[in-house]
Amino acid sequence: MDKKRDLPHAIVIGTPKSGTTTLCGALMRHPDIYMYPKKETHFFNDLFTKRDMEWYKSLFAPAPDGALLMEGTPDYAMSHCVARTAERIADTIPDAKLIMMVRNPIDRIESHYVQMLSNAREVMPIDEALDKWPEIVGTSDYGATVETLRQHFPDDQILVLFLDDYKADKDAVHAQVLEFLGVDASEMALAALSEQQALHKRENQGMDGALLARLRQWKYYDRLNMLMPKGVIAMGKKLLRKPLKVPSELPPKTRARLEADFAPKWAAFQSEFR
Repeated sequence: MDKKRDLPHAIVIGTPKSGTTTLCGALMRHPDIYMYPKKETHFFNDLFTKRDMEWYKSLFAPAPDGALLMEGTPDYAMSHCVARTAERIADTIPDAKLIMMVRNPIDRIESHYVQMLSNAREVMPIDEALDKWPEIVGTSDYGATVETLRQHFPDDQILVLFLDDYKADKDAVHAQVLEFLGVDASEMALAALSEQQALHKRENQGMDGALLARLRQWKYYDRLNMLMPKGVIAMGKKLLRKPLKVPSELPPKTRARLEADFAPKWAAFQSEFR
């Protein structure tokens, strides 16, 4: 591995609500990998025009010599930004390897809806939310996402994983990832990754209170969020969020419509990548 490298060799780009937190946490345990511990740098989407390259490189400065550098930002694969994100990554790190984890598209939509509401300040029916945030649905069109990535990266730099495979056999998926990355995939390395057994579940879903919503608009919020320890951030959110009580399942008519739309896409995607 290049000892002087200061940009990631690989990026977990998505998709949101598909197990990426668990995967990144597992890869963080590998002795030859430096996974930026905060997750979700958002450099190539939200922060591209707010932070310079030196800031991004500084995130990987603590890595030991020879480590494979990684970060994970699942929003990179969101439908409303994946085109510009893929182009930016390709322009900056043309040899980057991209990992994309997916799940049943309808289940992902339901989970993403709850997350989007938790970051908003208003409760709305799911149909209304899907109209307001079309990327919730669009991000589940995984075939379109991969085709966008292929405009900038060859297939041997793109790895697609399935959440249900990960749930069924973490060791097999970990071995697949390590082989893709070109790092040690021995039994000892796999055992280190598998110390994290449970899939990450977002705790205590809630909605931003007025103060937290205002803090998110503060120009230094992103920088503060990067610098603060995870435990402090979690405690602050518990204090500044209010309970979110909304139905998390799609209305039957909406589900039927989405299933009719996604069934052929999902079948074709699985046929190609499984």
